[in-house]
Amino acid sequence: MKMFDTIAAIATPVGSGGVAIVRMSGDMAESAAARIVAPKCGKPVAELESHRLYLSDIHRINDKDAALDEALVSVMRAPRSYTGETVVEINCHGGYFAADMILKELLSLGVRLADPGEFTRRAFVNGKTDMIGAEAVMDIIDSSSELGLSNAAKSRLGALSAKINAARELILEITANISAAADYPDEVEPLSADDVEARIKGALDEINRLIDGFETGKILRDGIAAAIVGKPNVGKSSLMNALSRSERAIVTDIPGTTRDTVEDMIHIKGASMRLLDTAGIRSETDDKIEQIGISRALKCIEQADLCIFVADSSEALTEEDLRIIEAIKGRTAICALNKTDRAAKLTAVEISEKTGLDPLDIIETATPANGEAAGIEALEDRIAEKFALGKINGGDVYISNIRQRDSLIKARDALELALEGTDMPFDLLYIDLTDALSALGEVTGQTVQEEIVDRVFSRFCVGK
Repeated sequence: MKMFDTIAAIATPVGSGGVAIVRMSGDMAESAAARIVAPKCGKPVAELESHRLYLSDIHRINDKDAALDEALVSVMRAPRSYTGETVVEINCHGGYFAADMILKELLSLGVRLADPGEFTRRAFVNGKTDMIGAEAVMDIIDSSSELGLSNAAKSRLGALSAKINAARELILEITANISAAADYPDEVEPLSADDVEARIKGALDEINRLIDGFETGKILRDGIAAAIVGKPNVGKSSLMNALSRSERAIVTDIPGTTRDTVEDMIHIKGASMRLLDTAGIRSETDDKIEQIGISRALKCIEQADLCIFVADSSEALTEEDLRIIEAIKGRTAICALNKTDRAAKLTAVEISEKTGLDPLDIIETATPANGEAAGIEALEDRIAEKFALGKINGGDVYISNIRQRDSLIKARDALELALEGTDMPFDLLYIDLTDALSALGEVTGQTVQEEIVDRVFSRFCVGK
């Protein structure tokens, strides 16, 4: 990749809107803008004050009579910009053609179309952000919940990097002392075994806390995938509609109405939950489409973070129920004992005995076609308790992707090896300690390989 040429892209989504932003970064940004931008203040682009918006006419190259739009233009001169290079942003009217025509004029001047994530990649290369901050940019863009956005924003502002660097500093104190004591034995006092052990344990404690928070971070970023499962006609679709407060799924008295998974996104205690209403699971069916739906429902059980097993309280357990109970064994599950507005033939005690579920995980619900649903808030509260959503510390920050977790695990393993050898000469610990430093550097990007950088930025959209 050419990191020193000038790039441009439309930084806003395609479609009609109030504003579209065309962004440029690189040494040619100002001179290219000068060919199509005529500030209404009368100053040339080169004399515009940095980091201010100027109302400007946008025209074709060197032809002020060929107007394209009226826009707000800002110049952010290096190094005080997002990328660390000189950046020009043209805030034109929203819509496809205005921004696209402006971009085409810039590209005809030798400016290159930016690759996905290239603006943020340049920010990383130029030291404006580390790898954690860069990944957090995409997490902010993709946020689907209040807690997910908050966690991503804290990572973007350096809270996670600070924790990684604090652990790294403890290890650096040891490696620096080992090196200095080896080179200048008469001048440098080696650390005591207790000091070395205390620093390693301090770093390990911080790393283990971050690793332990991974599942929480993943839920904050991606949400909870919840599969609503049960035999036909137990009220799965009605339950989904009640949870989503909308008529998302089709509800009829005909068994097998839902043939494929139906999805919707809801929010519980600030976190997002992706609801999957699955086809009713029954023992036998000659309908090939329904067979595919059942197969997909069983696959959803395997992949879901949470299974909501819907049982009909007005009927005794059937072979179909028992098949589903067997499928959800070992999974995180809650039972919605539904249709409790009818005469009961199935109790929570029976469900608990058959499934092994904690009685607290069996919630009585009712989702009548005509009338108000019952038990929905109790179900939501139990889901929040299962995933400790109410206990998430708003001031803390959590790792949220596998790359970060795997590097932290490597650092932890190296430190545990070092900890086992604190009764040996310290220079023998040096390799394990440097391995830990390298692994922590992978998290922040200080020692990360180019192929990993490529993989991270391939997730980004063009213009960011």
